[in-house]
Amino acid sequence: MRRPAYISFSCAMPWLTRRAGVAQSGRTATGLLFGLSCLLVLTACGATSQQHVLYQASGIQVGIMTDLSTNEHASSPVRNRHPADFTPREIRSLIGSLEVSGWSGTMLGLFSAPQPKPMFTEAERAELAEPLAAAFHEATPHERVFFAIQNPDAPYDTDRTSGSLFFRDDYLHVVLTDHYAFLQADPGGGEKRDPRDTKGMKLWVVGSARAATVPKEKEPHWTAFEKIHISLTPLEILAGQRVPQAATGSSRTQVALPAAGQPTIKADTAATNATESVNDLRLQMRELTNANLDLRSQLKEQSGTIEKLKAEFEGLRNEKKPGTSKPSSGPKPSRKQTTP
Repeated sequence: MRRPAYISFSCAMPWLTRRAGVAQSGRTATGLLFGLSCLLVLTACGATSQQHVLYQASGIQVGIMTDLSTNEHASSPVRNRHPADFTPREIRSLIGSLEVSGWSGTMLGLFSAPQPKPMFTEAERAELAEPLAAAFHEATPHERVFFAIQNPDAPYDTDRTSGSLFFRDDYLHVVLTDHYAFLQADPGGGEKRDPRDTKGMKLWVVGSARAATVPKEKEPHWTAFEKIHISLTPLEILAGQRVPQAATGSSRTQVALPAAGQPTIKADTAATNATESVNDLRLQMRELTNANLDLRSQLKEQSGTIEKLKAEFEGLRNEKKPGTSKPSSGPKPSRKQTTP
């Protein structure tokens, strides 16, 4: 059973009523101020994010959590585009386009520029694809999907690859809060890691794909602990991976997203089928071209062999023609002259 995304205040009402009795006993100002402060604290507690784990295995956790950046009561309600209907293969392609850079501690980044590396390993992408797709299918417009991955080489370390993802408008927003490839700095004195330590991390997009430029009015409200984030255009990433690089300069069929009222995001199936058909035709043409070149090479070799056999046959036929004989190599007999 899923946990509620809010906390009820009914249990707090009797307690507040008792506190109001303090005000009636002669300390009105103090009681009202104290009651108001308690109400504000309870309101803040009610706004905390609630998590619900959907998948946990092999050191990986995937679940859904309350998204505090949504706002149903704004003049233009801010909602996520959830549930989102993406296949595990598409999710794997999307998270496979992410890279991360950073450094361990604080000194290394002062002397060298960190090089980006895949945010998830191939094994992690394979493990995450199906749970993430299921979580996006279950999430509501006021929730996001979170993940946490322990270091397979050091499962007892506190460093984890963790973050969250959510679809909103035309974008996929990715938040990274930690990565086990970059060790936390030691603050000394036995203190715990400073949560503001981001390890110099930065998110990138692989290859020819680009990070999306989100308009200011559509930019999510990032909290102080969400400094490492990036936004992607899902359809652009997926289309770029389906179409070969040689065809990127040609005209493409534009794929439109569903209207804002629809809960899912789907690419146009007709455009997808057309792209796959073009790829199949190109593959068949390439195979036919290679087969044709092989046949030409074999034909050339056979022609040379035939010409050689013809020459040998002509030589043999000339030797066997009637009236032609080889001159004798022995001495010719002398002819005796007769006397009259």
